[in-house]
Amino acid sequence: MTAQSEPKAKSGPKRNSPMLKVGAIGLALALGVVAFATVSNTTPADGQAEVSRHVPAAKLAMQAQPLAKQPTEIGINLFGPNTFNRQQVFLNLIAHSEWFSNSGDAWGPMPAEQLDAAGWIRYLNPGQTAPRPLMIPPAPYRTAQVRCEYTGRGEFSADGVARVVSQGEGSLMLELSPTGAEDEGGWIELIRTDPADPVRNIDCRDTSFPRNERFHPAFVESLKGFKTIRFLDWQRINDNADVSWATRVKPEYSSQVTGGGVSVEDMLDIADRVGANPWFIMPYKADQAYIRQFAHLVHDRIDPSRTVYVELGNEVWNDMFDAAQQAEREGVMLKLAPGDPKRAQMLRYAAKTRDAMKVWTEVFADRPGKLVRVASSQHAWHDLSEIILSSGDTAQWVDALATAPYIWMELDGMGAADVDRVFAQMPDAIEKTMQMGEKNRAIAARYGKSVIAYEGGQHLVTRDMALARAIQRDPRMGDVYRRYLAEWDSRFGGLMTLYASNAPISEYGSWGLTEYGGQPINQAPKLRAVRAFQEHAK
Repeated sequence: MTAQSEPKAKSGPKRNSPMLKVGAIGLALALGVVAFATVSNTTPADGQAEVSRHVPAAKLAMQAQPLAKQPTEIGINLFGPNTFNRQQVFLNLIAHSEWFSNSGDAWGPMPAEQLDAAGWIRYLNPGQTAPRPLMIPPAPYRTAQVRCEYTGRGEFSADGVARVVSQGEGSLMLELSPTGAEDEGGWIELIRTDPADPVRNIDCRDTSFPRNERFHPAFVESLKGFKTIRFLDWQRINDNADVSWATRVKPEYSSQVTGGGVSVEDMLDIADRVGANPWFIMPYKADQAYIRQFAHLVHDRIDPSRTVYVELGNEVWNDMFDAAQQAEREGVMLKLAPGDPKRAQMLRYAAKTRDAMKVWTEVFADRPGKLVRVASSQHAWHDLSEIILSSGDTAQWVDALATAPYIWMELDGMGAADVDRVFAQMPDAIEKTMQMGEKNRAIAARYGKSVIAYEGGQHLVTRDMALARAIQRDPRMGDVYRRYLAEWDSRFGGLMTLYASNAPISEYGSWGLTEYGGQPINQAPKLRAVRAFQEHAK
């Protein structure tokens, strides 16, 4: 067992790990047009005819209101900062993991009753220890000296690529010797803690970094040049968890990868640090008090020159997600569209979006030009965009329609010998997604709204890891991104928020612009193409 294997097994599809994206979406987006047609019992082409059934004639008669083409801006979705995503975000190496319980046979979750309000262990049972995975520092890999400081009384061991050099009262010296192997892990293990004065406030970091710095400088550097940062996976929105403002995660909490996600303060601070606009997602289950408190914290803390993007939920059209299923149940229960569950689902989403955006509009009343209120829809299923924007006065409370114009093709039955075939089909795949985007733009224009991308990039998923690695590491993938971004720039402009920053190649998708933190740019064709586009756009 490694420190990495247990969190992966624990997370499940699209829970802790954004690289498991397709596992959670099921086949809905991975099968592109056909998959969503299966959910909707109709095809995207039929969907245009369906519009007349869903949308009032007066709405259909609205004339397009062309908006001026905006310069293309490249944004980025951040993967969750979990250890298995292989990018160090925080200088504190344990901020990227949670406690586990080890009774000698296997690791399991640490029982909640053994944790205090800040996530520190209150006591250990006889025969129980508590492993805590460490984030492997970014490449270039080297032996690192790590000093852990803490309050309280206890004792540690270490394993994996970590070994204890020395320990004394309130401190622990480690040596980390990573090699960069994909399944490599290291961890400290709490083997004794005093219930009267338990170990807490642990900070483990490379001795070359100061204690008063929060983020790893290599992570900060990797975000420079991106105009917008979307925090989908930092917020763990796809979990659709119950949320409470009173119990939200704060920067001082022991972990930033628990069910509460990363603290709002950290999201705001990293956006300000790199000069990017933040894109927040309100949890589908959030009540008005939570949304208002969130909006006020953002308003009061963010640099006023920043533009704030906000949306409700993620892919609430996508029936593979719990929030989408909840929206359908609620829409049907409220009899929003008798006999038409999908329309009821979208009307429910539109209503909740209106409610959330009214709060944000009020909070940002002093600088409305710095708030972009987003409604999101499925890229290939244009009927849903019509339903959302035509619902009541929804269009009055949103500024942009967002979709995910992915490059997709069917890879089933292909192997590593078919790489040339894959790249030969790329131009057609790019053209198809651009044509879908033009249809969404026409719909949005009728309501005076712009079209932006909440996610974008390649969406090539295969369980054949030899094929996946061959495609993703081929220099021609850089050519694909150059063409894709050039097409977006010439035909749309505006915000393209790529998915995503960094993650290993996986059978669930190869979403990262890089595979691991610190990967040389000459080994990362997608990132190389993006950086070239950013440099040209200056």
